[in-house]
Amino acid sequence: MQTTSLQMSTNDFFLEVDRIFICTAKGAESVSVLEELGFYCSNQLVQHVEQGTASRIIFFENTYLELIWVENRHLVKQQSVHVGVHILNRFHGQHIGVSPFGIGLRKKSDDSSLVFRSTSNWTELIPEQMSISFATENLENQKEPFCFVIPDCIALTTWLDPSLTAHQQLISHPLGVKKLTNVKITVNSDKDLTDAMSVLCTHSAVTIERGKSPLLELTFDEGIRDKNLDARPILPILLKY
Repeated sequence: MQTTSLQMSTNDFFLEVDRIFICTAKGAESVSVLEELGFYCSNQLVQHVEQGTASRIIFFENTYLELIWVENRHLVKQQSVHVGVHILNRFHGQHIGVSPFGIGLRKKSDDSSLVFRSTSNWTELIPEQMSISFATENLENQKEPFCFVIPDCIALTTWLDPSLTAHQQLISHPLGVKKLTNVKITVNSDKDLTDAMSVLCTHSAVTIERGKSPLLELTFDEGIRDKNLDARPILPILLKY
């Protein structure tokens, strides 16, 4: 994976959360537990053939949650050698505090500037090679989520068109949630955050807390119903809406 540093002014932060990844060792179980909690998961299986992984996606109006698991350990190990990071730890290392989470960020855009594509085949719009890391330092620090920037051409807001029936189905959940409004991630580390994570915290894109084990807390619709759902122990996720 190619990595580059990203320079950002503290007075002009222009990124927001586009997608959140969760590396899990329990693919089918992870999908099932979220469906049982009232989320609609897309039926399409996404195959990341070169990386040796597969995933399923849960879409919302302003972001999506992707559950990723290993299908070919050999290919995953090859990818680890290529990037110089033990990627498998993200899938199996929660017991030693490794963070299984990833955050993809897009450039902020107001509604008037969005460009929608009339297509229901969203997998064609997510080329897995079209992302860059904030910096190698963040990629190597497995105690914190890995972060990367999404090109405009594949950001969720570029292609998701709520006027299309197929897209309406993707973002309609039995639970009734619509928009992700807050992201809080617990990390099991006493070390200083990398510059990438510090920038995101400074500008409130995400909140980072210290704790005994990795945890992802997602709040939808400002938590207006004051309800909580717990996907543990299958997934390290708390959901508020």
